[in-house]
Order: sequence, then structure tokens, then C-alpha cells
Amino acid sequence: MKNPKNITVLAVLAGLLSTFLAAGESKTSVFPEDCWGVYSWGGWNISRVNKQTHPLIKGAPMIFRWSEIEPEPGVFRFEEEIGKQLEEAEENGFYTFLMIWVAPRAPEWLYENGVPEVEMTPTIGPLGQPRDWTFQHYLDEDYIRFYHRLMTRFGEYVKSLPKGQRDRILYIQSAEGSTGDGGGYKGDPIDPQYNISHDQWGVFRIAAWDVLKAALTDADGKMVVPLLVNYDSNREDQYNWVLKNLDVVGLKNGMFSHGYHISDTKQRVSNWREFVADVKAAGKEFFSRGEQDAEYKTYGWSTQNIAQGLYWSAIFATYCGLDMWNVPWEASAGYKHADALNFFNKYAGHHEAATSPAAFCALRKGLDAADTNAYPESKYGEANKKNIERYLKIAEAFSAYGAIQGDPPKAIGGGMTNRKRQDYNDVGWGIHDGNYYRFLSQIDPEGTSLGWWHKGPEESIYSRFSRSTDIKSGKSTLYFDLDDAFLGKNQSVEIRLVWLDEGKGEWKFKYNAPGNSGKTAVAIKNTNSGKWKEKTIVLNDFSPGNKGPMHADLFVECDNKGDLVLHLLELTKL
Repeated sequence: MKNPKNITVLAVLAGLLSTFLAAGESKTSVFPEDCWGVYSWGGWNISRVNKQTHPLIKGAPMIFRWSEIEPEPGVFRFEEEIGKQLEEAEENGFYTFLMIWVAPRAPEWLYENGVPEVEMTPTIGPLGQPRDWTFQHYLDEDYIRFYHRLMTRFGEYVKSLPKGQRDRILYIQSAEGSTGDGGGYKGDPIDPQYNISHDQWGVFRIAAWDVLKAALTDADGKMVVPLLVNYDSNREDQYNWVLKNLDVVGLKNGMFSHGYHISDTKQRVSNWREFVADVKAAGKEFFSRGEQDAEYKTYGWSTQNIAQGLYWSAIFATYCGLDMWNVPWEASAGYKHADALNFFNKYAGHHEAATSPAAFCALRKGLDAADTNAYPESKYGEANKKNIERYLKIAEAFSAYGAIQGDPPKAIGGGMTNRKRQDYNDVGWGIHDGNYYRFLSQIDPEGTSLGWWHKGPEESIYSRFSRSTDIKSGKSTLYFDLDDAFLGKNQSVEIRLVWLDEGKGEWKFKYNAPGNSGKTAVAIKNTNSGKWKEKTIVLNDFSPGNKGPMHADLFVECDNKGDLVLHLLELTKL
């Protein structure tokens, strides 16, 4: 709706406030400072997940089954099941979120009180195990009454908690379906009378959210704890409800957290960012989560180098913009995977350049079989998601740069199929085809550099992806643009470079400084050790303004004796 011509003083002030906020200031968050980052995943057992065993995580989720919370009709064990863990969270300085799984393995008393138990067609879980689950019929009137009663009593319990314990709870995740996912069933009902259409399921979910919101709302009309809902099953009605009814909007997006090279990432990220923009335009706060499951220790894309798999998963989740990344408790313990955990922790929750502590560009190339401009059908075959030959031809065209297609059938499916690949697949459908970055982007990566896969020692976490100069074709410089809002006046930064020491060429890292748009910060001569190396540099006179060649703020320039292979350029404010 457009503003009326007669603008009131209040409207003018509101407009000025919006402009002020857009310029880099942000409203006070409802969340504690530094609460976002890596959390453990799996049921929280305090003896195996605590501040001593897991020094790099911010907290752990509390997930309960309905049968534990309400073992008999109307008999609720909130304090016995939840209260003790909240005390332990407070003692450990952990934050948490609460979720009650209603399925599978719903309370047996439901079926003894008129709710139909639904048998399903056989299914296979994400980790390859057969499932023989049954489910309650969600649309049954008795079931809805019992379920809404549970949500109401749950909200009343949360509101009654002592402030110290309630302050540990970041949000409640609505888990109206199976295992907290957006859908109700796993498989299809054997008896078709229990089928649930998308429209019916959408109405059911919104009704559940209405009940849970009301239960969490205090006498002043404010929700005491924010609500998070599942993203993948949302349609327009669900998005409209969220935007209209929640002041703090939370979404779970599993496809941003299970790894990388997931089908349709381009479209998924575009849709996600469009929705986040709508939330912000409505003056509301947004947050998100996703979990890494046990696929990291199950499937070959990760098991060949688990540290590498987790590291690039962390970078991908960061690029996508998740605030909380749940990592299985074994993988998030100690310091074994510190590179992955620390990377995500550093950027989690920081979505504005002006207030972010750091910026990065992780150089890579993705081979998107859906891109007919880059990979013409006349050369690579029909652009059909199921056309395995097209994927193989693209991989072969880039095999000299390390690209492989080790498990072709897994590349032609959706995200749940992609995550089961038993080898590296460097070609995907609709995957992100450029660098992973935040507030720092490479200028014209395709026109100025070459993409590499599996370059350098394969045991390294960095070797999965990289880009290089190509002196023989005149590509001797890599150019970078820093978000204009990132750096304040007279602010020093630390530069971190990670590169492959290959060949014996010399290269210089340059930057914009007052009166010098190409000042050399450091000159490095490679020694051909074949190892990945790292260097940090402090810049006290960095003055970005796109004054360098190609309108760059920073650039790396090689001599004519050898190329530079770069994994990462990162800036940290000092």
C-alpha cells in the first residue's frame, strides 16, 4: 500500500528510523549476544555433552517424545523431563531450544482412545536403515484435541519457568509432523482413507501454530519465547501466517546444513533470501537453524575425509546464512573439527556487513548441469535432471582440473538423495556454481581465474575446492570487492590468506590505501612444497572504495613465473 499524500509527523519519524536502521544500525535483538553458532545434535545427555567435553559449541537441543512428556492421558511430566536439563544448561552456560516429537512412536494411549493407528508403506531412512514406523492419523478429531491440549500445557509450563531457566531457551520448534520435519508421514498410508493432501496438512499446521502461539503468549500479549517452524513444507498460506502472526520469525532449513552440492541450491537460496527480505521489510527479526546428521560418518563424500566434509559443510551453511548449525555430538566434541566449528561460530548471527566481525571469500567452482549457457546441449546433451550422460560429459570436460563424478545416480535426485552419495560428485543440478562468500566477493571469477577440484594433498581440508590464476591465458590477477558497509573509518583489519604452495612463482597481495590504490601488503615467493600455507597480515591504512583495477578493493597479482592457487581470503576487524 502506498503512503497517503498527507504524511503525518509520526510517519516521517518512522521513515527516518527505517533509513537509520538500513544505514547499518540494527534494532535490539530478543536473543542474547553471541548465542548463535554450533550446537550439538541428538538427544542431550549431560554426561557426554557439556562445556568440558564440547568447549566450542554454544549449547544443545532438548528433544522429547510425547510419550515421555505425557505417559498417560492428562498426566504431564514437564518438570521431570525438562526442568532438570534446564538447570544443567544454566550451570554449563549453554543455550537450548525445546521440541516435542509427536511422531513416530506416539503414545500408545492415543490408539486406546479412538485415534486411528496408520500403517505405512516401507521406507528407507537417510542413513540407509529400513523403517517400520506407524503414525497417528493427524486429522482425527480426537487426535487434534489431545495434541492441542499438549501444546497448551507445554506453553503454560514454559511461561511458569523461573527467569534464569527460561532465559536459556532461545525458541520453541513446532514439531507437528514426523521427527520435527515438515511432513506428517514417512511413506504412504496403506489404507488410502488416511491420505492427507498438502492443503489439509497446511491447515493442520497453521491450527497447531495458533494454539502454540496462544499458549506462549503472556498477559501483556507478548510471546515469552519465539517460535520456529519448518521451512521445506511451507507454502504461501504458511508464509503469510508467519509474517502476520510472529514478531520474531524462525525457520528450519535442513538442505542448508546437510553438506554441500545439494540439488536446486540456486533456487532454494534465492527463495530463502527473498523471504528473509520480506521479514525484515515487515520490521521483524529473523533466525534459522539446520542440522548435520550422521551422514558425515556414513557416506563416501564425507567419510573419505571427515574433517574436510565438515569444513566445507560449515562454509556452505555460513554462505546460506544459517544462525544455528546442529552438529552430531561426536563430531562437535573437543577440538578435532575446530576448523569447521570455529568458522561457523565466527559468522553465525551476523547478517549485516556493518556489524559483522569478519568477511570471507572461499574460492570454488560448481558445475551446474542445469546451466545450458555454460554447458550447451549441443555439446553435453539434453539438459534433463535425469540425464546422467550430461553430468558425466561435463565432469570429463573438467577432469584435467580435478573434477570427478564418482556416484552419478546420486547426483540426479533431490537433496535427500544427494546426501547419500558414496563418492565425490562435482557436477550437480541447480547447485551453486560460484564461490561461497560473505561480504567479500571475487570480481568476475570466470573471466579471471580457473576452478579446481581436489587440488593439493587430498588429506587437507582445503583441497576440496580452489581457484587459480592462469598466466598462460593472461589471467594473472584475482580481484576482490568488499561490501561498502563493512569497514568503518580508521578501522584496522587482519587479512588471512590460504594458498597452495605450488610452483616457484611470486605473487603480491595488494590493497587500496590513501593515495595508493595498489599498495603491496606482502610479496610471497612459492617454494613448491606442495602444501597448503596460511599467512595473516594486519592493515592499518586500508581504505576501500573500489579504487583499484577492475574497481577492486583488494587484489592478488602474480608474476609470469607461476600461478597462484587460492582457497580463502578473509578479513577480520580489529
